[in-house]
Amino acid sequence: MTTPAFLCEHPDANARSRAFRRVCATCGSYWDVDSLGEIVPYDAGYPEQRGHYDPRVGALKARTLRDWLRRGGIALEGKRACEVGFGGGSCLPVLAERAASVVGLEANDAAIERVRVSGVRAELLSVFRLPPRLDAPIDLWVFQDSFEHIPDPAAFLDWMLRNSAPNSQILMVLPRGDSFSQRLLGRLWPHKLPDHQFQWSRAGVLDFMRRRGFVAEREFYPLKFVSPQMVVAHFLHKFGAPPSVKKFLGGFSLALRFNFGEMGFVFRRRDA
Repeated sequence: MTTPAFLCEHPDANARSRAFRRVCATCGSYWDVDSLGEIVPYDAGYPEQRGHYDPRVGALKARTLRDWLRRGGIALEGKRACEVGFGGGSCLPVLAERAASVVGLEANDAAIERVRVSGVRAELLSVFRLPPRLDAPIDLWVFQDSFEHIPDPAAFLDWMLRNSAPNSQILMVLPRGDSFSQRLLGRLWPHKLPDHQFQWSRAGVLDFMRRRGFVAEREFYPLKFVSPQMVVAHFLHKFGAPPSVKKFLGGFSLALRFNFGEMGFVFRRRDA
């Protein structure tokens, strides 16, 4: 199967084929060849199937974001923040607690409408209908397991740069394609999903961001607050279990800190 050019922008020369992966010889990022033929619609069923609207899941996501902001040394006061790919919207109120203003970007129109009627203090926009210029530049961009979903990150970063304040920051957590868990689990890796077609390595994402003037000022090992039921539900979704099976997972009171093979960064804009 012919694969597209690597999103990390390194040359295809000497790329290696390993099982289901087409691996960049420069940085180790790769195309998941199994997933390239998949079409995953961002329709009303997408967030439902992934539990994005479950208030228990949302509470743990909000708790996780607060922890990442603290570990990243990020202050929100007086800033304009934008979450890229807000999903069920559970983290937008966390940003709105302290930020001067909040923008949320999402590919799913159904999620946008559902979050809008919740009354959250945020401007909600579709990534398919972005204005060339926002009303005001962004001081902090937040990517929580969303950067790996962007089909054309070069074009999106160009738009981001046009809408970024000087000295702006990016908080980014995403799967690490060259992680130990990926090498150990292979096809069983939790992040091997139909809508995760390109997996970034640490070197790949650092180099990609550096070329656009965003330099990593902090790197951290991102631990998520999850429940045992959330882990089970994720694997049920991964292996195609219908929602009728997952609904039998009851409530939970236990939250564990876990890493599924992700990497975390705080980037800061450093224009040449």
